[in-house]
Amino acid sequence: MNFRKKPLPRFWYFPRGFKAVVIMTGDDHGHGGTLGRFIILQAKDPPNCALGEWQCVRGTSNIFIGTIEPSQAAALSAEGFEIGLHLKTGCTDWPSKTSRGPDGTLRKQISWQAADSVYSRQLAQFAAAYPGVPSPRTSRVDCVNWGDYDTQPQIELKHGIRLDTNYYYWPPKWVGNRPGMFTGSGMPMRFAKLDGSLIDVYQAATQMTDESGQTYPFTIDSLLSKASGSEGYDGAFTVNMHTDNPESAGADAIVGAVQARGVPVVAAKQMLTWLDGRNGSSFQNIAWNGKDLEFAVSIGEGGNGIWTMVPVNSKGEF
Repeated sequence: MNFRKKPLPRFWYFPRGFKAVVIMTGDDHGHGGTLGRFIILQAKDPPNCALGEWQCVRGTSNIFIGTIEPSQAAALSAEGFEIGLHLKTGCTDWPSKTSRGPDGTLRKQISWQAADSVYSRQLAQFAAAYPGVPSPRTSRVDCVNWGDYDTQPQIELKHGIRLDTNYYYWPPKWVGNRPGMFTGSGMPMRFAKLDGSLIDVYQAATQMTDESGQTYPFTIDSLLSKASGSEGYDGAFTVNMHTDNPESAGADAIVGAVQARGVPVVAAKQMLTWLDGRNGSSFQNIAWNGKDLEFAVSIGEGGNGIWTMVPVNSKGEF
């Protein structure tokens, strides 16, 4: 629409021109592997790495309460790791009721009160158990309940959770060990309500797991090759390597592959911070005289390393 008016600058998807980033996450169901896993990841840090530059190897562990000592959790959080709640649902659907709409069709409606009470209760328990750990901002639910289109992300938003990793590249029979993007995109995207209005919660689909019959480093190598190659399939590729045990051959293979390519490994909260920073940034005072383009950039909090792009061609005058 602006092609014949003036060239418009844009922001690149990730900091410092990265074409891909790996969001490292895992679940710990009370088995206590989180501490050991994070120690292993931290040992892979490059010397004198800068956390804010996405140079250090970091990750998220969604835990059952009691999985790790409070002092250990606080210390890991201070080092840039993320300790989050692994919400228990009992592997049952959210309570719902069925009603007939104005057009006569039957509709199922999730009980907001029931779903919200689960989050409220368990988040309060998490806060009491881990006073030195920030309130969870990202989510992976145990035995994921969904039930309808938009209830869960809206309840997550109510409780300050704004990045959801629940959508899962699974089951093995369906995956067939084929690397891919489950939603057709590698980019975290906001959820929307049925009426099309946005929910300020991002879906970061989990593209790699340790229970989907995927092999490593084949899977991560395939994704990164497409991101860095001519296809340009850039993406934030979310991983779930369970943190029930300290050791994970899959996590080790993924980190080795991405470090060989200079790709960052971050916790889910780091990705959310960047998304907010990028989306909170803006171009100002854009001026174009047919030859020269001038503008100022206001960088939002968390937008460290933001890159600006300008069009190569505009009205054929470049």
